[in-house]
Amino acid sequence: MARSQSTSKAAPAESAAGRLAGKIAVVTGAAGNLGGHIVTHYLAEGATVVMTGRTPDRTAAAAAALVKATGVDPSRVATVALDGGDIASVRAAIAEVVAKFGRIDILVNNAGSAGPKQPIEQLPLSAEELAALRKKGATDSETVGDALRNIFGVAWNVARTAAPHIPEGGSIINVSTIFSRTPYYARAAYVVPKAAMNAWSRELSLELGPRGIRVNLVYPGPIESERIRSVFAAMDTARGDEAGTTATQFFDMMSLERATGGNAKAKTFPTPTDIATTCVFLGSDESAAYNGHDFEVTHGMTVRKEERSTYLARPTMRSMDGTGLAVLIAAGDNFEEAVEIAQVQLACGAAVVLGLPRQADVAIAEKRCKAMGVDGDLSIIRFNRKDPAAMEAALEDYTARGTPVSGALFL
Repeated sequence: MARSQSTSKAAPAESAAGRLAGKIAVVTGAAGNLGGHIVTHYLAEGATVVMTGRTPDRTAAAAAALVKATGVDPSRVATVALDGGDIASVRAAIAEVVAKFGRIDILVNNAGSAGPKQPIEQLPLSAEELAALRKKGATDSETVGDALRNIFGVAWNVARTAAPHIPEGGSIINVSTIFSRTPYYARAAYVVPKAAMNAWSRELSLELGPRGIRVNLVYPGPIESERIRSVFAAMDTARGDEAGTTATQFFDMMSLERATGGNAKAKTFPTPTDIATTCVFLGSDESAAYNGHDFEVTHGMTVRKEERSTYLARPTMRSMDGTGLAVLIAAGDNFEEAVEIAQVQLACGAAVVLGLPRQADVAIAEKRCKAMGVDGDLSIIRFNRKDPAAMEAALEDYTARGTPVSGALFL
């Protein structure tokens, strides 16, 4: 059950001055390093801030420390226990915020987790696999599913629950990471949910824009801290690279040299303050004309955008030579589209493994393909995405009987 704490009853937010004066802001993951910087800057600009986190005592302690450090009126800081992956907890927390303050002007989706730090072939899909990794000395505490829930699920649940209580002129700020668009060794379970957030954020901006609610995305670069340097050092070790290789790779992407922390001008990492001040701008009325935009706080890193592509069918041309290749097509409920794609791959000479979620679908698809006269090396198997062990067994069985899978399409 969500629980809010405040050192005293909230005073009208209008009593404070600043770029965010009069605004009610909810910041998720507020007790963390970046969250704490965002809250500090929001309070300095006059906002009333509701700090959320999964651990009430930790969030309350962070709030008390901020009040002591900044001298801000305690009535402008409240805390609410919120487990973003648990929709019941989210609903209770947002209801409590609205009951106390009447609305939410700014939502900063900052909460997340690190996810398991493993190469793809070792990522734990189940609790059993996670336990096995830990027995070997790994310190990971999440499966891939846990990471998806704790990174993307949090933003999704909080935004969809808070949106009805955000008035015209309100702002949702989704904090992603530039690592969702760069190499980031052994961190697929972290960057893939962030990449999903990127796409979802743009769609959310289209949905909420007509209501006068803007939605924007912040891409922090590597943030200056001992933690990021330790992470990069661990990546160097895991890949067998010389010390400093990973950090240098990111510095090489940057165009801006800057003097920070009293040091001489050089290529360095952005600071938590850089991200926090960007969030201040996006929460303020100064950003009233921005919706669906990306704000990269990276010292000018040259990083590709997420790719967009359209497949063009050219009946008189073979789009690829698939001879000797086997392609897995993992279909959802609509397997008819998957059959069409399978035909394209078969026409290119590839073997195709068509994976369907239910055994009944397999039987129907087999009859459909036979009636359509689908020719070629086509295998139709059950491929239940909710059962990782069964998926692995199905692929091993196929590989033992024929060509190993060399590519995959997920629908």
